[in-house]
Amino acid sequence: MKQFLKFGAVGILNTLISVVAYNILVLIGLNYIISNISGYTLGVLNSYYWNKNWVFKSGSKRNRIFLKFIAVNVISLGLNTLFLYILVDTLNFHSVISQLIATVIGMIINFVLNKKWAFESKESSST
Repeated sequence: MKQFLKFGAVGILNTLISVVAYNILVLIGLNYIISNISGYTLGVLNSYYWNKNWVFKSGSKRNRIFLKFIAVNVISLGLNTLFLYILVDTLNFHSVISQLIATVIGMIINFVLNKKWAFESKESSST
C-alpha cells in the first residue's frame, strides 16, 4: 500500500508538471499536439527520477527497467496524443478539457503497464 501511495504522489506531480507545461505552451501559441508531447516529456523525466529513486528503488536491472519504462511511456504518450487528437479535431472539444481527459486515460494505462511489466520485481511489491 505504501508503494501504491508513493506511485500516486509521483503521478500527481507528473500530471501537474505535464498540465502546467501544456497550458503554458498552448497559451504562448504552440500547437496543442506539440505542447502535449513537450509537457508529457517533462512529466516522464520527473516520473523516472522519482519512481527509480523513491517508489520502486530499482535494483541491478536498471538499464532493462529504464528501457521498459521508456517503452511504457511511449505507448502512453501515443495513446494520450491519439485521444487528444480525436477529442479536439474529431469531436471539437476544447483543447484544455481534452488534454485533461486524455491524461486520465493515459495515467490508467501507464500505471497498469508500469505495475505489471516495467517495475515487476518481487522486491518492489513488498515495499
